[in-house]
Amino acid sequence: MPTISGPCGRARRLFRLAAALPLFLNLAGGAVAAPYLAVDLATGAVLAENQSFDPWYPASLTKLMTVYVTLSAIKAGEIRGDSGVLMTPEATREQPSKMGFKPGTVLTIDTALRIIMVKSANDVALALAERVGGSLEGFVARMNGATRSLGMINTRFSNANGLPVPNQWTTARDYALLARALLKDFPGYRDLYRTTALSLGGKIIQNHNNLLERYPGADGMKTGFICSSGFNVVATATRNGRQILTIVLGGKTARERDELAASLLEASFRTPATAASVTLDRLAPRGPVAGTVADVRDLACPKRKKGAKVPVGEDLGDGDDQPASYLVPRFKVMDPVPISLGGASDMPDPVEPPVVEAQDVKTPAAKATATAAPRPHPKPTAKAK
Repeated sequence: MPTISGPCGRARRLFRLAAALPLFLNLAGGAVAAPYLAVDLATGAVLAENQSFDPWYPASLTKLMTVYVTLSAIKAGEIRGDSGVLMTPEATREQPSKMGFKPGTVLTIDTALRIIMVKSANDVALALAERVGGSLEGFVARMNGATRSLGMINTRFSNANGLPVPNQWTTARDYALLARALLKDFPGYRDLYRTTALSLGGKIIQNHNNLLERYPGADGMKTGFICSSGFNVVATATRNGRQILTIVLGGKTARERDELAASLLEASFRTPATAASVTLDRLAPRGPVAGTVADVRDLACPKRKKGAKVPVGEDLGDGDDQPASYLVPRFKVMDPVPISLGGASDMPDPVEPPVVEAQDVKTPAAKATATAAPRPHPKPTAKAK
């Protein structure tokens, strides 16, 4: 793994929130504080920060960049929201989390975007990438082009859904830039990030972002999990007209991640933006930056007895007993957003799809084979959700 470098310049002293203590992870090389960041979106004031330049596996947070590239293509007039997305055989073979659509199924761009934000479906994310970029490789090139234009200098993408590969990483600081750009550049799509549930053919699909239903004022954005990354979240909340963005990477459980994110939001709302001494655009590392991507699989996916169920998604936390005081009992899910298949206005007639038996669609895909990294690195094998 190449060395990750931060911007040049003198490290700045940052305002630290007493309520947001570092989350320490015990890795093979010693204790490491997991990255987090809290930002006032109106002013860019950094209200809390810890190791936000350290490289981390994004997992399904990757799909926020997939959304950014897709919305950029819509804005450029290349596609429309009602353009078609064909589920190719390659896309349908992706690992879970997935929708399990048969090859030849056609979605609209708008439907595909909602599905990847709520269900975090890896098969739909790949199909969307193939449609927008012409191929996965073409789409990944757009993703990495977007990182450069946004100033995400310590981020690299190799796929569109976040399934485990060693040569795909980001930082909390970089994802703050991406989240801010999504909200600023495409304000008409903010509902994408706060949709709590979808309905498709009578089936209800609930969002894995627990904060949307348990933290008052939460209004986005996305969770992510693979064993090597732990439980990640990019979250926003609005209170009295003030919107705060927080990012937490590497939670050992979904509950731990959610409670830290909520504590950062809660403390940030109690802190005026003027208390911060630095903004996101001028943020610099306060100390050494890790040169390799952390791997927290032993904490997020501890070894289990043979035959025991392995966690596959961020909805598998520790339960709701004794949650933080600022997390409330789960809200009643509001009316799900209805979505449908087909109806795309500019989708070319697909080639006759191969016959796929129902049981084949439900059969779990084989484990992904990770591509070689520039330097040796443990090969992640966990599923993304």
